[in-house]
Amino acid sequence: MAKTESLVSGYRIGTVSRLTGISPDTLRIWERRYEVVTPERSQGGGRLYSSDDIARLKLIRRLVDKGDTISVVAHLSHDELQERLAESSIGPAEGAEKSPARLVVVGELLSTKMKAAAESLRAVDLVACYESTAVFAAATDLERADVLVIEQPSLQPETALQVVDWMERVNAAHAVIIYRFARQETLEQLPRSKCTTLRAPVDAETVQNYCVAMLGRYISADTDEGEAAFVPGELAPPRRYSDETLARLAGISSTIKCECPRHLAELITSLSAFEKYSSECESRNLKDAELHSYLNTTASQARHMFETALSLVIEAENIEL
Repeated sequence: MAKTESLVSGYRIGTVSRLTGISPDTLRIWERRYEVVTPERSQGGGRLYSSDDIARLKLIRRLVDKGDTISVVAHLSHDELQERLAESSIGPAEGAEKSPARLVVVGELLSTKMKAAAESLRAVDLVACYESTAVFAAATDLERADVLVIEQPSLQPETALQVVDWMERVNAAHAVIIYRFARQETLEQLPRSKCTTLRAPVDAETVQNYCVAMLGRYISADTDEGEAAFVPGELAPPRRYSDETLARLAGISSTIKCECPRHLAELITSLSAFEKYSSECESRNLKDAELHSYLNTTASQARHMFETALSLVIEAENIEL
């Protein structure tokens, strides 16, 4: 009996990219070099991924985001990936100090800026600088880094495709790409889950703040302490503010000059409602269920981020709850 359409169907690479946070180019590189998954092929030759492929890719992406290299985790089984992720999720002992984020910087002008400001950059450690990508590519015995920072006057497609390889050379979980000119399609080739792009010129403090933000830390003017970041793709922590508290905040903001508490309270109320709605929305099939899971996760993360912002505003405005 011939196969039905449902037996040969699957998720196309664009959908998988949205569900996993891995760019299509990175997916192709991982498959070609490391065989992380082996998708089926459609009659037209396009990749068709299964739900198991997506689950595996999500685990691998989370481990890579936490600092593992793709070459280390690519051939682990599903159970081994889950076990490794559980071990990596065990944080440092309470009260332990956070070490500065280790940066490797590529680019002559940016290296000069970062070196000049090194003493004032409390949250990062400048472990190595290279005047150009050519010098960096030719270097041996590279330092390990948390973030690779690259400055290029113009960002070319071949450079964008090399970023993942360059990150692996220094074991970096993230990259910040600073450029002056680039085509939009070139920017879209960068792995979205691990790269931030900035338009030059930028100062050293801005680079520091973006690097630390990518690692899930918050920097204020007075402290280096920050909240532990949620893992991309996971539901955020439970709600911090009840509907009653949010209603009170929306009501009292008219008595102070800043209207931010009211606006934030309204945004959090809407996001909380959508978070609940997306979790209850009827799923007609597997793809529908995946989509609503993605929407629910996105809403929960956005709600958590705005709750953190609201807490900062409450503290700044000395609002008593």
